Amino acid sequence: MNETALTWIIFILAFGGMVVVHELGHFIAARLVKVEVEEFGIGFPTPGAVTFWVSPGFLFLHSGRRVEIPRNFRMPVWWSELVNHEAKLTVREEDGKFILQAIEAVIVEEQPSTSQTESPARRLVKAGKADGGMELTEVIAEVHPGTRFTLNWLPIGGFVRPKGENDPEVPGGLAAASPWKRLFVLSAGPFMNLLTAVLVIGLIIQQVGGIIASPPPDSTAPQQLLITEVVAGSPAEQGGIQVGDILLTANGEPLTAADRLSAIIQANADVPVRFQVLRGGETLELTVTPRMDEQAGKPRIGIGYCPGCEFKPITSLAETIGLSLQVTGAQIHALVTLPIRLVRGSVDPAQGRLIGLKGIFDIMSQSVSNDVEAAQAQPPAASSAPNPNAPVQTLSIIALLSISLGIFNLFPFPALDGGRILFVLPELIFRRRVPHKLENLVHAVGMALLLILMIYINVRDFIDPVIP
Repeated sequence: MNETALTWIIFILAFGGMVVVHELGHFIAARLVKVEVEEFGIGFPTPGAVTFWVSPGFLFLHSGRRVEIPRNFRMPVWWSELVNHEAKLTVREEDGKFILQAIEAVIVEEQPSTSQTESPARRLVKAGKADGGMELTEVIAEVHPGTRFTLNWLPIGGFVRPKGENDPEVPGGLAAASPWKRLFVLSAGPFMNLLTAVLVIGLIIQQVGGIIASPPPDSTAPQQLLITEVVAGSPAEQGGIQVGDILLTANGEPLTAADRLSAIIQANADVPVRFQVLRGGETLELTVTPRMDEQAGKPRIGIGYCPGCEFKPITSLAETIGLSLQVTGAQIHALVTLPIRLVRGSVDPAQGRLIGLKGIFDIMSQSVSNDVEAAQAQPPAASSAPNPNAPVQTLSIIALLSISLGIFNLFPFPALDGGRILFVLPELIFRRRVPHKLENLVHAVGMALLLILMIYINVRDFIDPVIP
Protein backbone atom coordinates (compact mmCIF):
# COMPACT_ATOMS: atom_id res chain seq x y z
CA MET A 1 0.00 0.00 0.00
CA ASN A 2 1.15 3.54 -0.76
CA GLU A 3 2.73 5.14 2.34
CA THR A 4 0.68 8.33 1.99
CA ALA A 5 -2.58 6.38 1.86
CA LEU A 6 -1.43 4.25 4.80
CA THR A 7 -0.59 7.40 6.78
CA TRP A 8 -4.04 8.87 6.10
CA ILE A 9 -5.75 5.69 7.22
CA ILE A 10 -3.70 5.47 10.42
CA PHE A 11 -4.11 9.21 11.09
CA ILE A 12 -7.91 9.13 10.77
CA LEU A 13 -8.27 5.92 12.78
CA ALA A 14 -5.78 6.98 15.47
CA PHE A 15 -6.76 10.62 15.95
CA GLY A 16 -10.47 9.97 15.44
CA GLY A 17 -10.26 6.90 17.63
CA MET A 18 -8.66 8.84 20.49
CA VAL A 19 -11.51 11.37 20.45
CA VAL A 20 -14.14 8.61 20.22
CA VAL A 21 -12.52 6.81 23.17
CA HIS A 22 -12.54 10.08 25.12
CA GLU A 23 -16.25 10.62 24.43
CA LEU A 24 -16.97 6.95 25.14
CA GLY A 25 -15.55 7.51 28.62
CA HIS A 26 -18.02 10.35 29.19
CA PHE A 27 -20.87 8.22 27.80
CA ILE A 28 -20.16 5.15 29.94
CA ALA A 29 -19.75 7.25 33.08
CA ALA A 30 -22.97 9.16 32.38
CA ARG A 31 -24.98 5.97 31.96
CA LEU A 32 -23.44 4.46 35.12
CA VAL A 33 -24.72 7.39 37.21
CA LYS A 34 -28.10 7.52 35.40
CA VAL A 35 -27.41 10.74 33.49
CA GLU A 36 -29.27 10.64 30.18
CA VAL A 37 -27.39 11.06 26.90
CA GLU A 38 -29.32 12.37 23.91
CA GLU A 39 -26.72 11.57 21.25
CA PHE A 40 -23.44 9.73 20.79
CA GLY A 41 -21.96 10.74 17.46
CA ILE A 42 -19.04 9.31 15.51
CA GLY A 43 -17.35 12.01 13.45
CA PHE A 44 -17.50 15.79 13.66
CA PRO A 45 -21.10 17.08 14.10
CA THR A 46 -22.49 17.78 10.62
CA PRO A 47 -25.98 18.33 9.19
CA GLY A 48 -27.68 15.26 7.77
CA ALA A 49 -26.04 12.78 10.12
CA VAL A 50 -27.17 9.17 9.72
CA THR A 51 -28.91 7.67 12.76
CA PHE A 52 -28.03 3.97 12.85
CA TRP A 53 -29.52 3.05 16.25
CA VAL A 54 -31.68 4.53 19.00
CA SER A 55 -31.88 3.02 22.48
CA PRO A 56 -35.26 2.72 24.27
CA GLY A 57 -36.67 5.48 26.51
CA PHE A 58 -39.95 6.66 28.05
CA LEU A 59 -42.16 9.71 28.53
CA PHE A 60 -44.73 10.94 31.04
CA LEU A 61 -48.07 12.51 30.17
CA HIS A 62 -49.71 15.20 32.31
CA SER A 63 -52.09 12.57 33.65
CA GLY A 64 -49.07 10.78 35.14
CA ARG A 65 -49.29 7.93 32.66
CA ARG A 66 -45.93 6.51 31.50
CA VAL A 67 -45.42 5.48 27.87
CA GLU A 68 -42.41 3.40 26.81
CA ILE A 69 -40.48 4.52 23.71
CA PRO A 70 -39.24 1.39 21.89
CA ARG A 71 -35.72 1.11 20.52
CA ASN A 72 -35.11 2.59 17.08
CA PHE A 73 -38.19 4.83 17.27
CA ARG A 74 -37.09 7.64 14.93
CA MET A 75 -38.18 11.22 15.66
CA PRO A 76 -37.63 14.03 13.10
CA VAL A 77 -37.10 16.53 15.94
CA TRP A 78 -35.55 16.47 19.41
CA TRP A 79 -37.95 15.01 21.95
CA SER A 80 -37.50 18.06 24.17
CA GLU A 81 -39.43 20.15 21.62
CA LEU A 82 -42.61 18.18 22.46
CA VAL A 83 -42.59 18.94 26.18
CA ASN A 84 -45.71 20.92 27.23
CA HIS A 85 -47.30 20.32 23.81
CA GLU A 86 -50.44 18.31 23.24
CA ALA A 87 -49.88 15.18 21.19
CA LYS A 88 -51.90 12.30 19.81
CA LEU A 89 -50.24 9.01 20.69
CA THR A 90 -51.05 5.56 19.41
CA VAL A 91 -50.00 2.92 21.94
CA ARG A 92 -50.35 -0.78 22.54
CA GLU A 93 -50.51 -2.43 25.93
CA GLU A 94 -48.06 -5.21 26.82
CA ASP A 95 -47.63 -6.68 30.31
CA GLY A 96 -49.30 -3.66 31.87
CA LYS A 97 -47.07 -1.17 29.99
CA PHE A 98 -48.02 1.24 27.24
CA ILE A 99 -45.69 0.95 24.24
CA LEU A 100 -45.57 3.87 21.81
CA GLN A 101 -46.40 3.06 18.18
CA ALA A 102 -46.92 6.49 16.65
CA ILE A 103 -47.04 10.13 17.67
CA GLU A 104 -48.45 13.27 16.10
CA ALA A 105 -48.12 16.79 17.49
CA VAL A 106 -48.26 20.41 16.42
CA ILE A 107 -45.27 22.42 17.65
CA VAL A 108 -45.86 26.14 18.08
CA GLU A 109 -42.67 28.03 17.34
CA GLU A 110 -42.52 31.31 19.23
CA GLN A 111 -40.86 33.91 17.03
CA PRO A 112 -40.39 37.66 17.43
CA SER A 113 -42.91 39.49 15.28
CA THR A 114 -43.35 43.09 14.25
CA SER A 115 -47.06 42.60 13.80
CA GLN A 116 -49.41 41.86 16.68
CA THR A 117 -51.85 40.14 14.31
CA GLU A 118 -49.29 37.68 12.90
CA SER A 119 -49.83 34.21 14.35
CA PRO A 120 -46.96 32.01 15.61
CA ALA A 121 -45.50 29.48 13.20
CA ARG A 122 -46.85 25.95 13.57
CA ARG A 123 -45.19 22.72 12.55
CA LEU A 124 -46.76 19.30 12.31
CA VAL A 125 -44.55 16.50 13.58
CA LYS A 126 -45.31 12.82 12.85
CA ALA A 127 -43.37 9.66 13.67
CA GLY A 128 -44.05 5.91 13.80
CA LYS A 129 -46.88 3.86 12.34
CA ALA A 130 -50.38 3.73 13.84
CA ASP A 131 -51.23 0.06 13.26
CA GLY A 132 -54.31 -0.20 15.43
CA GLY A 133 -53.82 0.22 19.16
CA MET A 134 -55.27 2.75 21.54
CA GLU A 135 -55.19 6.49 20.95
CA LEU A 136 -54.29 8.97 23.69
CA THR A 137 -54.48 12.73 23.29
CA GLU A 138 -52.68 14.45 26.14
CA VAL A 139 -50.03 17.04 26.94
CA ILE A 140 -46.52 15.63 27.23
CA ALA A 141 -45.11 16.54 30.64
CA GLU A 142 -41.68 14.92 30.64
CA VAL A 143 -39.52 13.03 28.14
CA HIS A 144 -36.63 10.64 28.79
CA PRO A 145 -35.64 9.52 25.28
CA GLY A 146 -33.06 6.89 24.49
CA THR A 147 -29.64 7.73 23.09
CA ARG A 148 -29.41 8.44 19.39
CA PHE A 149 -26.25 6.92 17.87
CA THR A 150 -25.24 8.80 14.73
CA LEU A 151 -22.62 8.65 11.99
CA ASN A 152 -21.57 12.10 10.78
CA TRP A 153 -20.15 12.95 7.38
CA LEU A 154 -16.78 14.30 8.57
CA PRO A 155 -15.18 11.09 9.92
CA ILE A 156 -12.82 12.64 12.48
CA GLY A 157 -13.45 12.29 16.19
CA GLY A 158 -16.78 12.02 17.95
CA PHE A 159 -18.98 13.75 20.50
CA VAL A 160 -21.48 13.12 23.29
CA ARG A 161 -24.56 15.27 23.82
CA PRO A 162 -25.71 14.79 27.43
CA LYS A 163 -29.26 15.81 28.23
CA GLY A 164 -29.40 19.19 29.97
CA GLU A 165 -25.63 19.65 29.80
CA ASN A 166 -25.85 23.36 30.66
CA ASP A 167 -29.30 23.63 32.29
CA PRO A 168 -29.75 22.30 35.86
CA GLU A 169 -33.54 22.60 35.50
CA VAL A 170 -33.71 19.74 33.00
CA PRO A 171 -34.56 16.53 34.92
CA GLY A 172 -32.27 13.59 34.27
CA GLY A 173 -29.64 15.86 32.70
CA LEU A 174 -25.96 16.34 33.46
CA ALA A 175 -26.25 19.81 34.98
CA ALA A 176 -29.04 18.57 37.28
CA ALA A 177 -26.92 15.71 38.64
CA SER A 178 -25.09 15.87 41.97
CA PRO A 179 -21.57 17.39 41.94
CA TRP A 180 -19.95 13.99 42.55
CA LYS A 181 -21.75 12.53 39.55
CA ARG A 182 -20.74 15.47 37.36
CA LEU A 183 -17.14 15.16 38.54
CA PHE A 184 -17.18 11.45 37.67
CA VAL A 185 -18.61 12.04 34.19
CA LEU A 186 -16.22 14.92 33.41
CA SER A 187 -13.15 12.97 34.57
CA ALA A 188 -14.04 9.79 32.67
CA GLY A 189 -13.05 11.11 29.23
CA PRO A 190 -9.44 11.99 30.10
CA PHE A 191 -9.17 8.78 32.15
CA MET A 192 -10.09 6.71 29.09
CA ASN A 193 -7.34 8.44 27.07
CA LEU A 194 -4.75 7.67 29.74
CA LEU A 195 -5.97 4.06 30.00
CA THR A 196 -5.64 3.74 26.22
CA ALA A 197 -2.07 5.04 26.45
CA VAL A 198 -1.25 2.39 29.08
CA LEU A 199 -2.55 -0.34 26.76
CA VAL A 200 -0.67 1.00 23.71
CA ILE A 201 2.59 1.35 25.66
CA GLY A 202 2.09 -2.20 26.93
CA LEU A 203 1.77 -3.33 23.31
CA ILE A 204 4.99 -1.48 22.45
CA ILE A 205 6.82 -3.20 25.30
CA GLN A 206 5.58 -6.57 24.06
CA GLN A 207 6.64 -5.74 20.47
CA VAL A 208 10.10 -4.65 21.58
CA GLY A 209 10.29 -7.72 23.80
CA GLY A 210 12.54 -6.05 26.32
CA ILE A 211 13.05 -3.08 28.60
CA ILE A 212 15.84 -0.59 29.14
CA ALA A 213 17.47 -1.52 32.43
CA SER A 214 19.54 1.13 34.21
CA PRO A 215 22.74 0.21 36.06
CA PRO A 216 22.85 0.15 39.89
CA PRO A 217 23.62 3.60 41.41
CA ASP A 218 26.92 2.36 42.89
CA SER A 219 28.07 0.61 39.72
CA THR A 220 31.71 1.29 38.78
CA ALA A 221 31.57 -0.57 35.47
CA PRO A 222 32.25 1.40 32.23
CA GLN A 223 29.04 3.12 31.16
CA GLN A 224 28.34 1.92 27.63
CA LEU A 225 25.98 4.27 25.78
CA LEU A 226 22.76 2.56 24.69
CA ILE A 227 20.84 4.46 21.97
CA THR A 228 17.22 4.88 23.11
CA GLU A 229 16.05 7.45 20.54
CA VAL A 230 16.97 8.58 17.04
CA VAL A 231 15.33 11.83 15.90
CA ALA A 232 13.67 11.60 12.49
CA GLY A 233 15.72 13.37 9.80
CA SER A 234 18.67 13.88 12.14
CA PRO A 235 22.35 13.33 11.25
CA ALA A 236 22.28 10.16 13.37
CA GLU A 237 19.42 8.69 11.33
CA GLN A 238 21.10 9.70 8.09
CA GLY A 239 24.31 8.06 9.27
CA GLY A 240 22.56 4.76 10.03
CA ILE A 241 22.44 4.79 13.84
CA GLN A 242 19.45 2.85 15.20
CA VAL A 243 17.66 2.48 18.52
CA GLY A 244 19.32 -0.35 20.45
CA ASP A 245 22.82 0.34 19.13
CA ILE A 246 25.65 0.61 21.67
CA LEU A 247 28.21 3.33 20.94
CA LEU A 248 31.71 1.93 21.43
CA THR A 249 34.08 4.57 20.02
CA ALA A 250 34.07 7.97 18.30
CA ASN A 251 37.04 8.83 16.07
CA GLY A 252 38.83 5.91 17.70
CA GLU A 253 38.31 7.14 21.25
CA PRO A 254 36.43 4.73 23.58
CA LEU A 255 33.08 6.03 24.78
CA THR A 256 32.72 5.01 28.41
CA ALA A 257 30.99 8.16 29.64
CA ALA A 258 28.36 10.54 28.27
CA ASP A 259 30.53 13.65 28.68
CA ARG A 260 33.14 12.26 26.26
CA LEU A 261 30.51 11.81 23.56
CA SER A 262 29.25 15.35 24.11
CA ALA A 263 32.76 16.78 23.94
CA ILE A 264 33.54 15.02 20.67
CA ILE A 265 30.29 16.23 19.07
CA GLN A 266 30.93 19.82 20.23
CA ALA A 267 34.42 19.75 18.74
CA ASN A 268 33.26 18.49 15.34
CA ALA A 269 30.47 20.76 14.08
CA ASP A 270 29.85 19.96 10.40
CA VAL A 271 32.83 17.57 10.48
CA PRO A 272 32.26 13.82 9.93
CA VAL A 273 32.74 11.66 13.02
CA ARG A 274 33.50 7.93 12.69
CA PHE A 275 31.48 5.86 15.18
CA GLN A 276 31.94 2.22 16.04
CA VAL A 277 28.69 0.66 17.24
CA LEU A 278 27.63 -2.73 18.52
CA ARG A 279 24.39 -4.03 16.99
CA GLY A 280 23.07 -7.53 17.57
CA GLY A 281 26.54 -8.83 18.48
CA GLU A 282 28.08 -7.33 15.31
CA THR A 283 30.45 -4.33 15.28
CA LEU A 284 29.70 -1.70 12.61
CA GLU A 285 31.50 1.43 11.38
CA LEU A 286 29.19 4.44 10.82
CA THR A 287 29.92 8.05 9.88
CA VAL A 288 27.79 10.87 11.30
CA THR A 289 28.24 14.61 10.72
CA PRO A 290 27.10 16.77 13.69
CA ARG A 291 24.79 19.58 12.57
CA MET A 292 24.67 23.02 14.21
CA ASP A 293 21.39 23.62 16.05
CA GLU A 294 20.80 27.37 15.75
CA GLN A 295 18.27 27.50 18.61
CA ALA A 296 20.48 25.55 21.02
CA GLY A 297 23.65 27.25 19.77
CA LYS A 298 25.59 23.99 19.58
CA PRO A 299 26.03 21.02 17.24
CA ARG A 300 23.90 17.90 17.66
CA ILE A 301 23.45 14.52 15.99
CA GLY A 302 19.88 13.85 17.19
CA ILE A 303 20.06 10.89 19.57
CA GLY A 304 18.87 9.94 23.02
CA TYR A 305 20.99 7.55 25.04
CA CYS A 306 21.15 5.85 28.40
CA PRO A 307 24.62 5.49 29.99
CA GLY A 308 25.30 2.03 31.38
CA CYS A 309 21.89 0.69 30.32
CA GLU A 310 21.03 -2.54 28.59
CA PHE A 311 17.98 -4.28 27.15
CA LYS A 312 16.44 -7.02 29.26
CA PRO A 313 13.66 -9.39 28.19
CA ILE A 314 10.12 -9.19 29.56
CA THR A 315 9.14 -12.31 31.48
CA SER A 316 5.46 -11.80 32.37
CA LEU A 317 2.28 -9.87 31.56
CA ALA A 318 2.26 -8.38 35.06
CA GLU A 319 5.73 -6.96 34.45
CA THR A 320 4.55 -5.47 31.16
CA ILE A 321 1.56 -3.78 32.83
CA GLY A 322 3.68 -2.44 35.66
CA LEU A 323 6.26 -1.01 33.26
CA SER A 324 3.54 0.45 31.06
CA LEU A 325 2.08 2.27 34.06
CA GLN A 326 5.54 3.59 34.97
CA VAL A 327 6.21 4.86 31.43
CA THR A 328 2.76 6.49 31.24
CA GLY A 329 3.34 8.15 34.60
CA ALA A 330 6.72 9.45 33.44
CA GLN A 331 5.16 10.89 30.28
CA ILE A 332 2.41 12.57 32.31
CA HIS A 333 5.02 14.08 34.64
CA ALA A 334 7.03 15.33 31.65
CA LEU A 335 3.97 17.02 30.13
CA VAL A 336 2.78 18.59 33.39
CA THR A 337 6.23 19.98 34.24
CA LEU A 338 7.01 21.08 30.67
CA PRO A 339 5.95 24.76 31.21
CA ILE A 340 8.23 25.01 34.25
CA ARG A 341 11.17 23.50 32.39
CA LEU A 342 10.56 25.84 29.44
CA VAL A 343 10.66 28.88 31.74
CA ARG A 344 13.87 27.61 33.35
CA GLY A 345 15.42 27.06 29.93
CA SER A 346 16.19 23.40 30.61
CA VAL A 347 14.15 22.32 27.57
CA ASP A 348 14.50 23.40 23.96
CA PRO A 349 11.52 25.71 23.15
CA ALA A 350 10.89 23.67 20.00
CA GLN A 351 9.95 20.70 22.19
CA GLY A 352 7.23 22.73 23.92
CA ARG A 353 5.55 23.89 20.72
CA LEU A 354 1.85 23.18 20.33
CA ILE A 355 0.95 21.50 17.04
CA GLY A 356 -2.30 21.10 15.13
CA LEU A 357 -3.70 18.52 12.75
CA LYS A 358 -1.10 19.14 10.03
CA GLY A 359 1.76 18.91 12.52
CA ILE A 360 0.39 15.66 13.90
CA PHE A 361 -0.04 14.31 10.37
CA ASP A 362 3.53 15.27 9.41
CA ILE A 363 4.98 13.57 12.48
CA MET A 364 2.84 10.50 11.94
CA SER A 365 3.83 10.39 8.26
CA GLN A 366 7.49 10.34 9.28
CA SER A 367 6.89 7.64 11.90
CA VAL A 368 4.91 5.46 9.44
CA SER A 369 7.72 5.79 6.89
CA ASN A 370 10.32 4.84 9.51
CA ASP A 371 8.25 1.87 10.67
CA VAL A 372 7.80 0.63 7.11
CA GLU A 373 11.56 0.79 6.56
CA ALA A 374 12.22 -0.89 9.92
CA ALA A 375 9.72 -3.67 9.16
CA GLN A 376 11.32 -4.33 5.77
CA ALA A 377 14.78 -4.45 7.35
CA GLN A 378 13.77 -6.78 10.19
CA PRO A 379 15.76 -10.02 10.12
CA PRO A 380 14.00 -13.28 11.09
CA ALA A 381 14.22 -13.67 14.86
CA ALA A 382 12.70 -15.66 17.67
CA SER A 383 9.54 -13.99 18.97
CA SER A 384 10.87 -14.14 22.53
CA ALA A 385 14.10 -12.30 21.75
CA PRO A 386 14.30 -8.58 22.64
CA ASN A 387 14.03 -6.45 19.51
CA PRO A 388 14.85 -2.77 20.24
CA ASN A 389 14.54 -1.97 16.52
CA ALA A 390 10.92 -3.15 16.27
CA PRO A 391 8.73 -0.83 14.13
CA VAL A 392 6.86 0.87 16.98
CA GLN A 393 7.39 4.58 16.27
CA THR A 394 3.79 5.05 15.14
CA LEU A 395 2.48 3.31 18.24
CA SER A 396 4.69 5.58 20.34
CA ILE A 397 3.20 8.66 18.65
CA ILE A 398 -0.31 7.33 19.25
CA ALA A 399 0.45 6.71 22.93
CA LEU A 400 1.92 10.20 23.37
CA LEU A 401 -1.05 11.81 21.58
CA SER A 402 -3.48 9.91 23.79
CA ILE A 403 -1.66 11.07 26.93
CA SER A 404 -1.54 14.64 25.59
CA LEU A 405 -5.27 14.64 24.84
CA GLY A 406 -6.10 13.35 28.31
CA ILE A 407 -3.85 15.83 30.14
CA PHE A 408 -4.83 18.76 27.91
CA ASN A 409 -8.52 18.18 28.65
CA LEU A 410 -7.79 18.21 32.39
CA PHE A 411 -6.18 21.64 32.10
CA PRO A 412 -8.32 24.04 34.22
CA PHE A 413 -9.40 26.23 31.31
CA PRO A 414 -13.05 27.09 30.56
CA ALA A 415 -14.84 24.77 28.10
CA LEU A 416 -12.33 21.95 28.71
CA ASP A 417 -13.17 19.09 31.08
CA GLY A 418 -10.73 20.55 33.59
CA GLY A 419 -12.43 23.94 33.40
CA ARG A 420 -15.84 22.36 34.04
CA ILE A 421 -14.39 20.38 36.94
CA LEU A 422 -13.11 23.68 38.35
CA PHE A 423 -16.72 24.90 38.57
CA VAL A 424 -17.77 21.72 40.38
CA LEU A 425 -15.21 22.14 43.17
CA PRO A 426 -16.91 25.11 44.96
CA GLU A 427 -20.09 23.05 45.20
CA LEU A 428 -18.16 20.16 46.74
CA ILE A 429 -16.20 22.34 49.16
CA PHE A 430 -18.59 25.16 50.08
CA ARG A 431 -21.93 23.50 49.23
CA ARG A 432 -22.73 26.44 46.98
CA ARG A 433 -23.11 26.24 43.24
CA VAL A 434 -21.83 28.85 40.80
CA PRO A 435 -24.84 30.30 38.92
CA HIS A 436 -25.21 28.21 35.79
CA LYS A 437 -25.74 31.26 33.55
CA LEU A 438 -22.37 32.66 34.68
CA GLU A 439 -20.71 29.28 34.21
CA ASN A 440 -22.17 28.91 30.69
CA LEU A 441 -20.95 32.41 29.79
CA VAL A 442 -17.43 31.64 31.00
CA HIS A 443 -17.36 28.38 29.04
CA ALA A 444 -18.65 30.13 25.91
CA VAL A 445 -15.83 32.70 26.14
CA GLY A 446 -13.34 29.89 26.80
CA MET A 447 -14.53 27.98 23.76
CA ALA A 448 -14.13 31.07 21.57
CA LEU A 449 -10.57 31.55 22.83
CA LEU A 450 -9.79 27.87 22.25
CA LEU A 451 -11.04 28.11 18.67
CA ILE A 452 -8.84 31.15 18.06
CA LEU A 453 -5.85 29.30 19.54
CA MET A 454 -6.52 26.22 17.41
CA ILE A 455 -6.78 28.35 14.25
CA TYR A 456 -3.45 29.99 15.11
CA ILE A 457 -1.76 26.64 15.84
CA ASN A 458 -3.00 25.03 12.63
CA VAL A 459 -2.07 28.02 10.46
CA ARG A 460 1.40 28.05 12.01
CA ASP A 461 1.82 24.38 11.06
CA PHE A 462 1.58 25.44 7.40
CA ILE A 463 3.75 28.56 7.71
CA ASP A 464 6.41 26.96 9.93
CA PRO A 465 6.13 23.15 9.49
CA VAL A 466 7.17 20.93 12.36
CA ILE A 467 9.06 18.74 9.90
CA PRO A 468 10.54 20.87 7.07
